[in-house]
Amino acid sequence: MLLKTAKRPATVVWSPLNNDRGLMAAGTVANAIDDSFETTADLEIFAVDFSAGSPKEMPAKGSVKCNERFHRLAWGGLSGTGGLSYGILAGGMVDGSIGLWNPARMIKAEEGEPLVARVQKHKGPVRGLDFNPFKPNLLASGATESEILIWNLQNPDKPDVYTPGTPTQPLMDIACVAWNPKVEHILASTGASGTSVVWDLRQKRPVISFTDTVNKTSRSALAWNPEVATQVMVASDDDSTPILQMWDLRNAHSPAKILQGHSRGILAMSWCSFDSSMLLTCGKDNRTLCWNPNSGQIMCELPASSNWNFDVRWSPKLPAILSTASFDGIVNVYSLTDTGSGTSGGAVQAPGWLKRPAGACFGFGGQLATFCKSPTPENPRQTVQLRRPCTEPEFLGRADGLDSAVSQQQLREFCLSKIAAAESEDAVNEWQFMNMLFESDARRRLMDFIGFSSDDVANQVLNLKLSDLRLDDPINAKPPPPAPEP
Repeated sequence: MLLKTAKRPATVVWSPLNNDRGLMAAGTVANAIDDSFETTADLEIFAVDFSAGSPKEMPAKGSVKCNERFHRLAWGGLSGTGGLSYGILAGGMVDGSIGLWNPARMIKAEEGEPLVARVQKHKGPVRGLDFNPFKPNLLASGATESEILIWNLQNPDKPDVYTPGTPTQPLMDIACVAWNPKVEHILASTGASGTSVVWDLRQKRPVISFTDTVNKTSRSALAWNPEVATQVMVASDDDSTPILQMWDLRNAHSPAKILQGHSRGILAMSWCSFDSSMLLTCGKDNRTLCWNPNSGQIMCELPASSNWNFDVRWSPKLPAILSTASFDGIVNVYSLTDTGSGTSGGAVQAPGWLKRPAGACFGFGGQLATFCKSPTPENPRQTVQLRRPCTEPEFLGRADGLDSAVSQQQLREFCLSKIAAAESEDAVNEWQFMNMLFESDARRRLMDFIGFSSDDVANQVLNLKLSDLRLDDPINAKPPPPAPEP
């Protein structure tokens, strides 16, 4: 369902901060021009308001003019640094520079110049840009001639830069870089030659590279599986082979899975962080598809545009919310709750954010049945367990002690231990009474305990006088004979 829209020929990025998750930045995209032949560039921040009655057109909360247009935008949660309460925006520009902006100053939440720094190290357009999810001060960028740089933004106005290793051969234009969401020092890149490379920043060298020997076509996008650290998806923008390839780095000799659904090249891709079974792609066929990468099935399709869709993004903090951008000059925000029929008759499975992550139910005999997700991402099945919860440990301890005494036929010893541990006179008397039941002369002991001695009773009976028996009592007299019948 279409929620919001903005008429901008722009590439977009969502805010990664929980407090500002409804913000979205848009930068005028390169290699596109509108009907007015406007050549200026803008960087804007939009507030996505989902309240009832709010206008469908998204209002801009702030904007700045830029010298160059954007190939890529990235928003880092560098909020720990002074003056960056809304994080930091990075833009990969056409001229090879990287611009850094303070979103708080763009929306007038803070005073000062929005542009923090503008650095020029790359020789060509910067098409790959991504912040490290574990260390938001680290920014990876990729440009022409296989050039990949790592920027340390601990001091954003004077960032440090270094390379992850020697550029790979043959040299190519980098189209996408992406940090591994599970391992903080692993970075992947892909580009025009069709080769994808995985870099280890600790060793400062590539640890593995992979390419399809059958389809050595240009690669436009790359995304890591948010749950499985060794799985990565790459997309081809070649019209003859518009495919998605899932690679498992445990066996990188060939793709583990190939997904086909687009009729022309794929331009962008986004893997949902809330549900790893949902993957978005868009391409030159004007389509935006939502896949289940595990089964290879198309789950649903968003409404088609009249021109290429070049960007698609899941919101990192808002489940079911995503954005698309097309060369129509329109940025749309959708909710996946209603996406139309698509090619597979509508969504074929409930998304992960609607599923119960865990549940519990009490059964017969005080047993508790629970289910939860498997802790291993490779086995996503839910597990069911039966437990007997202990709500009264002291009571259960006493019950276990009694059960043990019964099974071992040590009830007398059990009563003696209770007498020794009793804290009141009444408790002592109760357990002494119970202990007498297991004595050999229990009847006599019980009579003595309640104050009736058998010897005293016998003496009292012997000492009774005959007159005490009251034999003349009317109750002992014989009944009169019956009257004769007339």
